Amino acid sequence: MNRALITAPAAFLISATMIFATAAPAAAAERCAAVPTQVRAAAATADASAAKQALRFASVGEKLCEAGNDRAANKKFEAAFAALGIDGEQQLALLKK
Repeated sequence: MNRALITAPAAFLISATMIFATAAPAAAAERCAAVPTQVRAAAATADASAAKQALRFASVGEKLCEAGNDRAANKKFEAAFAALGIDGEQQLALLKK
């Protein structure tokens, strides 16, 4: 009886963790693929110095994604949008597309 009370919740927690663990990398990979494209599209209409800086941030972000550091990559992508003068609300609107 006691073994069932311990085993069932442990199995539930492990299965829930596995579901979320597989969903997170897929979302990160999708973001890592989409955001640099959006930065490049926005940079095409910006002035040269801002576009150059934004593209540099996006390139570093892509490399961080390849290395598996999604959190640092997201910071670089946010910096790229900021270099282009795109604020947080506009960034969210672009990312939802």
